[in-house]
Amino acid sequence: MRRIIFLVGVILCARTIAAQDYFIIKDFRPDWMVFREGKYHNYSDMDKGQAIHISINPGLFKGDKLLLESNDRFSVWLNNQLLTDQVKRKLINMDSLSNRILWISLYQEEGITVQNLRTQIITELPSLASSGGPLTRHVNDARNFVLVSGLLLIIFFVLILRLNPKLTFHYFSVSRLFSLRESEEDQMFARIASSANILFYIFVSLLIGYMMMVMVIGLPPVYRLQFFLEAETFKELGVRWLQVSGIILAAFFVKSIAIMLLSVLFDIRDQAGFQFLGFIRAGLLIATLLTGCTVFYFMISGSHMGWYTFLYESLRWLMIGWIILIYFKLNRRVAFSAIHLFSYICATELIPFFVAFKILYE
Repeated sequence: MRRIIFLVGVILCARTIAAQDYFIIKDFRPDWMVFREGKYHNYSDMDKGQAIHISINPGLFKGDKLLLESNDRFSVWLNNQLLTDQVKRKLINMDSLSNRILWISLYQEEGITVQNLRTQIITELPSLASSGGPLTRHVNDARNFVLVSGLLLIIFFVLILRLNPKLTFHYFSVSRLFSLRESEEDQMFARIASSANILFYIFVSLLIGYMMMVMVIGLPPVYRLQFFLEAETFKELGVRWLQVSGIILAAFFVKSIAIMLLSVLFDIRDQAGFQFLGFIRAGLLIATLLTGCTVFYFMISGSHMGWYTFLYESLRWLMIGWIILIYFKLNRRVAFSAIHLFSYICATELIPFFVAFKILYE
């Protein structure tokens, strides 16, 4: 009797599998997000909203399809543009979309619940059988850009390290960044325009530009800067990276000139090199930390926008941390009052910070 029941169960399961004409590659349920209090949050069963948002990288699902299905009618928005209105089932071919990460929103008047909505990447069984092997993910242009550009940065860093290892270790010294006693580094800070330091300016600008490009790939489309950095092909990504890095490098030189002029005005000319090269060191360490975290998450195929948003938002707090740090460092090296020093910091650090904040977070 048990054998008969077992055989019946196997037959029923086989019939169910045969009736399903597709294979589920990924279920986006864990990646659902809701917008409340001005921010995106992970969806929970307690949420009773009418809209959910999903971050999707079409380049990871070449040849597959996005299945959106519900018992009730819903509307689909692609990057804030209405794609389909009042349907119960929508199938989107991933090959018809661009390679960059997209923002898909679903709206349902009856309210969205886990039980009545499916959001899945599927592949049709005939195509799976004809492939003659396991499913593969095609490498997209964004991944190629991250790998190739990262390799070029590593080669550039090795070149700098071989040319001037002592200066390289000085720049990457975390303890020296936070130390309030740096008199032994006066020789390092003596020449802002030395060839060795200029190489580091170029490297840091390329690293920050690279960090920005990788972050923008995964961020939700809410910042104006993203529209300037938007690119799809490998060539476009590379050109945009060089453009951003060039702008950052130009900003470095403008800041160095401003610091030198204001240091003369405030009669602390001997501290100009100390402050500016300390700023470059802070930028290098911050960019290295954030780039490492962002690239690692991207390479493991992370598509959760919350992580990219956290890293992007943390950038401004790290910038504020540098302003506080340089205030205390200069306070030990100059003789005038705290109010006088604060005025100098406002002119050389706070105003540039507000300009950068406006550009990055508007």
